[in-house]
Amino acid sequence: MSDNVQENKIRKALYKLGFKHKEVLVYLAVLNNNESSILGITQETKISRGTVYDIVEKLKVKGFLIETKCGKKRRIIVENPTSKFYSVLDEKHKKLNAAKKTTDELLKNIKTLGILESYKPELKIYKGEKGFRQVWDDIFLSKEKQWVGIARIETFVEFGGKKYLNELQQRKKKLGFSSRVINEDSALARKLQSEDDTYNRHTKIAPSEFKFETTEIIYGDKIAMFSTKTENIVIVIESKNFSNAHRVYFEMMWKLLSNK
Repeated sequence: MSDNVQENKIRKALYKLGFKHKEVLVYLAVLNNNESSILGITQETKISRGTVYDIVEKLKVKGFLIETKCGKKRRIIVENPTSKFYSVLDEKHKKLNAAKKTTDELLKNIKTLGILESYKPELKIYKGEKGFRQVWDDIFLSKEKQWVGIARIETFVEFGGKKYLNELQQRKKKLGFSSRVINEDSALARKLQSEDDTYNRHTKIAPSEFKFETTEIIYGDKIAMFSTKTENIVIVIESKNFSNAHRVYFEMMWKLLSNK
């Protein structure tokens, strides 16, 4: 096999299928020469004769290599690769199905014991722009596909920039999410309000005398609280009690505000 590019591709594929380094070297040595001897493989791979013998026997048991004899000469050749490698995939598929059945049975038994009913609140802290994006990834995994929030739009711009703000809106629209938000009064907030219909959103603007230091998004059983760029953190609380309470606060403010 003179094509090094092809050989490297085969090498990588063998590793992915679970071959160890020396097994790859032995298999390629046989593949390169159509048929080989233990001595020939030893010379080509620079692996000790005893180790080559053990590896050949192992690959024979697995069905990747077969042995032929011509008189007293022993020759090692590659088994039909098409049928063999597809059989490897079939075996992996069987193991995955078996693992899935085991997992399903395990979860069923855990639920029967009531272990999953003991819901425990969690608090997570994320930092910087990376954390900001991680939280939004989590928001877009919400099964309800909707959220409510009290926002200072400038906070979003500080963390991710206007380009990322636009990406969020496009992503929201594509995934079919809807939202209701109370925004701090600003030129940017009013501009976004004018685009509500485009992005499945309903925005209300708070009276100009009220300023929001942070932004809060309530989704599912979680509350994400985005601080300023100076503090550079996002706090996510997963709690049915807290999320329900904050929804009540939001609905109370929403009801008191005009549609403007």
